[in-house]
Amino acid sequence: MENYSVQVPPYTVGPEAYRQIEKQCHIYGKKAVVVGGKKAMAAAKDKLLAAVKDTGIEILDFVWFGGECTFNNAKKLEQLEAVRQADMIFAVGGGKAIDTCKLVSIDFEKPYFSFPTIASNCAPTSAVSIVYNEDGTFCKFVHFLEPAKHVFINTEIIANAPKEYLWAGIGDTYAKYYEVSISARGEKLEHFKAMGVQLSRMCMEAMVEHGAQALKDNEQGVASYALEQVALDIIITAGWVSLLVAREHTMDYNGGVAHAFFYGLCNLPGFDEDHLHGVVVGFGVLLLLTIDGKEEECQKLIAFNKTVGLPAKLSEVGVTVEEVAKCASFMVKDEDLEHYPYVVTEEMIIEAAKKLDY
Repeated sequence: MENYSVQVPPYTVGPEAYRQIEKQCHIYGKKAVVVGGKKAMAAAKDKLLAAVKDTGIEILDFVWFGGECTFNNAKKLEQLEAVRQADMIFAVGGGKAIDTCKLVSIDFEKPYFSFPTIASNCAPTSAVSIVYNEDGTFCKFVHFLEPAKHVFINTEIIANAPKEYLWAGIGDTYAKYYEVSISARGEKLEHFKAMGVQLSRMCMEAMVEHGAQALKDNEQGVASYALEQVALDIIITAGWVSLLVAREHTMDYNGGVAHAFFYGLCNLPGFDEDHLHGVVVGFGVLLLLTIDGKEEECQKLIAFNKTVGLPAKLSEVGVTVEEVAKCASFMVKDEDLEHYPYVVTEEMIIEAAKKLDY
């Protein structure tokens, strides 16, 4: 039998989640540097400083990550004295900020801890960075063997974040169930991958049950039960699934048509800047189900999308069939499709886009 290790990060959740910093981080050192988005650090700064006060852990500096997850921004961070002196990296913000911190972490072999300030994707928990080129187009996936040492989810901060991030997170998360289920179809799976496939169902079920209420509570800035369940599903459940269904620097069963659709459209000038990842991925699931011949399930998801305001037809993504056709060649070459049970062609994508252009 083969020997292998599977690592999923522990997490702390609640309005006082940062109070656990000393307990979870002190074994890794005494000096931390906070790296993140400007708005994210502003939202978390006072809570972080209060949490480390009189603990023996010192925050050396608060550093902007650069605005985009690129290799160049990671290298700029690595030249900063505070980053070099730090024993550990506190990654604060959304997916791009945290993914940039992962690049720095692996280069410097320093542990990082995730502090998501929005619930828009599973980047705080997953062990992959989605790297972009300087012009905003998709560059590559960079895989890691280890995820964050711990994830701190302050629900008060997330409840007061702009609603559109939670909205996007809902689409990105239910996509995990559909993509994993199809990519693993007919496969004989090791225990951890089979566990990930089974766990992926929660990525859809929790969104359907709590998604609409969580968005209402987010509008009111209320860290409710529904909001916490949805945030945990987006950040933790989807992240654990991502870690369980993939192994050692590969996507394995982690992706599918929905994500390939988004990354392909990033070849349109300015697309990534104007569109939230999860919103487009959520629509991409409709494309996935249409290609897979699941008309009834597609209609159910269209009905759900309408209840939470996610795109239910192509025009609501802000692209045309012609633009999809222009990008289809990039979509079919995407790494997310490597484990698909059948070959996805440009024609299949274009025809599905036409059906959803009503």
